[in-house]
Amino acid sequence: MKKYNVRAVVLKSLKYRDSDKIFTLLSKEKGKISAIGRGVRKISSRRNGNLDTLNLISVSIHEDRVGFKSIEEVKTIESFKNLKKDFGKSVKAYYLIELVHKSIEEDEPVPEVFNLLVKCLKALDKNNYSGDLYISYFEINFMKILGYQMGFDKCGICGKKLDDSWKEYYFNVENGSIECGDCSKIGLSISKGAALALNRISNGKLEKDDQKIFEEIDKILKMYIGRKLENKFKSLEIDLD
Repeated sequence: MKKYNVRAVVLKSLKYRDSDKIFTLLSKEKGKISAIGRGVRKISSRRNGNLDTLNLISVSIHEDRVGFKSIEEVKTIESFKNLKKDFGKSVKAYYLIELVHKSIEEDEPVPEVFNLLVKCLKALDKNNYSGDLYISYFEINFMKILGYQMGFDKCGICGKKLDDSWKEYYFNVENGSIECGDCSKIGLSISKGAALALNRISNGKLEKDDQKIFEEIDKILKMYIGRKLENKFKSLEIDLD
């Protein structure tokens, strides 16, 4: 038997028996783990609020000899209250944790994913605007961590550096690369603005003017993610209008 402390984001919870819940956590130290919270559904439980979905927590885990995990102590580090008060931002945040939950295997340390998720949740919580570009930033970097790196700085075929002098711009959904008009055979035609914005976002440069073409950027990234991960995300089916 062993006991350890981790920092984690609460991804999901399921009711279990009369008063328990099973929580899925993304921890920095241990990766994605599932652990039971005994008695958390009781009104008298002091741990239940700390284990709300999206919370960033410090949690003590007890693991028995066969690997069964249970939560002993938990403390909230950040609850992202501002994010949770905004319906639109909440939906975006739930998409991020659903993307992580469906793409990361259990007990596989992924500190880069943890750091990326926390960074984007904090940005959504603190900034006044909708935060759409943070979602794109997360998607690009998350796919890179998974091994599906996209290329936006040059033509994926001839290697010509991306700039605003190209006559045509294409995105290859199969390999995730930008292609110039001289080379692309099967690429999806995209606007100059989207091509340049994707390159900026991939380098961590989030400019508010790019929000104007977010719908096109989002369509491109969702198409690539859908092709590679082959998952459907319930959070994307929520109508924000």
